[in-house]
Amino acid sequence: MSPGNVTESDKVTLVTSDEPPQRYIVSRSKLMLMSGFFLDQLSDSTLDTAEDDREINLTEKAAHLQGFLAVVRGEEVDAMLSTLDYDDWISLRRLASKFECRVALKEVLQKIW
Repeated sequence: MSPGNVTESDKVTLVTSDEPPQRYIVSRSKLMLMSGFFLDQLSDSTLDTAEDDREINLTEKAAHLQGFLAVVRGEEVDAMLSTLDYDDWISLRRLASKFECRVALKEVLQKIW
C-alpha cells in the first residue's frame, strides 16, 4: 500500500511478521488519533529518534492488516471492505479490538454483526 500523502515528519512504518517482512508507511498522527494501542506505542520516547527509525514490529501478517490499514488511512474503505471474505472480517474484528480502533470496530459491527 502506498503511503499516500504522509509527510516525512509524520510517518511511521508498520512491519509485519511475514517472511520477508512487509512495511507499510502510515501517518503517525492518524494512528494515534484512531488507535489507543498506537497512541501508547507512539507516545513512547524511543520512537522520537531519527525519522527513518520509526518502525513498529507487529505480530500480524500483511494479509490480516489490509482492512485495518484501509480504515486507518481513510482509503476507499467501502470498496476495500467489500472484497473481504469472512476470515478477513474476523481478522479485522480482532485487530480492531487489539488496536483499540473504534472506527474499524464500527465497520465490522455494521457489516457482519
